[in-house]
Amino acid sequence: MELRVLRYFLAVVDTGSMTAAAARVHVAQPSVSRQLRSLERELGAELLRRTPAGVELTAAGRRFVPVARDLTLRAARGTELLRAVSGQSPLRLRVACPASTITHVMAPFVAELGGPFSDARGCEPDQVYDRLTAGEVDIGISTGPPPGGMAARRLGGGRRISVQMPGGHALAAEGGDLELAGLLGHPVIVSGRASAVRRTLDTALYEQGTPLRPAFEPQSEAMAQALAAAGHGVCVVVDHPQFDLCARTLAVLGRPLAISLYAGWDPDHYAQAEIEAALRELSHWLTANDGGRKPGSRAEPPDAG
Repeated sequence: MELRVLRYFLAVVDTGSMTAAAARVHVAQPSVSRQLRSLERELGAELLRRTPAGVELTAAGRRFVPVARDLTLRAARGTELLRAVSGQSPLRLRVACPASTITHVMAPFVAELGGPFSDARGCEPDQVYDRLTAGEVDIGISTGPPPGGMAARRLGGGRRISVQMPGGHALAAEGGDLELAGLLGHPVIVSGRASAVRRTLDTALYEQGTPLRPAFEPQSEAMAQALAAAGHGVCVVVDHPQFDLCARTLAVLGRPLAISLYAGWDPDHYAQAEIEAALRELSHWLTANDGGRKPGSRAEPPDAG
C-alpha cells in the first residue's frame, strides 16, 4: 500500500470526482483510476462506486477514509520530525483550543518566546479533543482534562476570572480583589452554562449556598463586556478589559477564582519529548504571567483615595 495512492484516494473523497482529484494531485486521470483499482484489489474490497453523477464511497470506503487520513498524516508528521532532527527544518506543532485561549495565551506566548507552535486552530472547548483524535492537530488545550488514553498536563495556575464594570460603578471605587459575596446584589452578566467561566462561577456559588440568577447570558464575552459598558450590570469574564471597563479579580476566601487549562496529546506521538518540553515552558510562562494576563494589560479600577 503506497502513500501516494492513499493520497489519490483521499483526493477523490475530497473532490467527489476522478477528474478533479487527478487535477489536484497533478496526475493523469486514467492513472489515478488505475492506481485506485489496484488498491481495491490489494485490500480485497470496493472502496469507490463509479456512477454517472460521479464517485461515491461504499460502506468499506467510508470506513477506510479515517485510516487513510491517519496513515498519510503520520507519514507527513514523521517526515517533519526527521527533517527537524537533522536540522533541515524547525519542528512545527499544531494546537486546537478555544478562540480566547489563542488570543490571550497561545499568541502572546509565541510572540514572546517563539517555540515549536506553528498554528492554533480555534474551536469550542468540547470539540478540542475531537480535533486531536481526528489527527488535525498535535495538541489540544481546553478547560477540561482530556479523555482517558491521552497524555495530559495541567497548565500553569489557570486563567483568572475578573469582574468588570465602568469606572463610575460602586465596585470599581473599592479596588483590590472582589470577594464572591461582594458580587451579590449587583446585576451579573455572564456567559451561559456551557462556558467554563459560568461553570466555575456556579460551582463556587453553589458551595456557598447561593444560586446565580444572571441578568444577561450572552454567548460571547465581548458582548458581556459591551452590556456592562452600557450600564446593564457587571460582567464576569476572563478576557482582557475593553470599552474602558475596570477589572477586579474575583476571589473566594482570599483565593483568586480561576479556570484551569489542560493539554492533551497522543502518548505515542513521534514528537512526544518535544511536546512535553514545549508544554512545560508554556505552563511556566502562564504561571509567571498570571494565567496569560500580561503585567500592565489589565485595566485597574481607579484609586479610591
